[in-house]
Amino acid sequence: MKFYRTLHPRPVAIIGSGDTNKEINFMACSWITPIAEDISALGFACDKGHYTYELIQKYKQFSVNIVEDLDLIWKVGTSSGKEINKAETFNIKFKSGKALSVPLIEGALANLECKVIKDVEIGEVMFYIGEVKHWKAQNFDEYGYKEFWKVPLHKSGKAFAFPSKKLRFLK
Repeated sequence: MKFYRTLHPRPVAIIGSGDTNKEINFMACSWITPIAEDISALGFACDKGHYTYELIQKYKQFSVNIVEDLDLIWKVGTSSGKEINKAETFNIKFKSGKALSVPLIEGALANLECKVIKDVEIGEVMFYIGEVKHWKAQNFDEYGYKEFWKVPLHKSGKAFAFPSKKLRFLK
């Protein structure tokens, strides 16, 4: 058994990498977390063998895209950007960011544009910490997504879940 599954299910995102004026890629990622608020920062782990790693090393930026589409998440997570152009192959409609030239998936529940401020090599992965330079989320308030049950959670392998529609507030 794997220790990290004690922390699953976890929200899954699609990481966009590269520069929309040059070359781009998308990969699925559930190893992602907020880091700080004073400096709006988040971090994620990326295998050093991935094309996403190469593009982030080159351009020092990435995007985080929250989508409901499990099929798309699975496709970008199980194919290599070194072998195919995922945007063309999977008909991913994207646009360039407002603050950075990162690829943002159109129609996503949220898009975050991040500039790498630190990277930490840990075993087979690089943990990237990015400062969020711009972000936008649909149907969002002080508690987060109003329709939070649309945010997919990754359990492991092909197992995904969605949160319940029931929201509980503590007294």
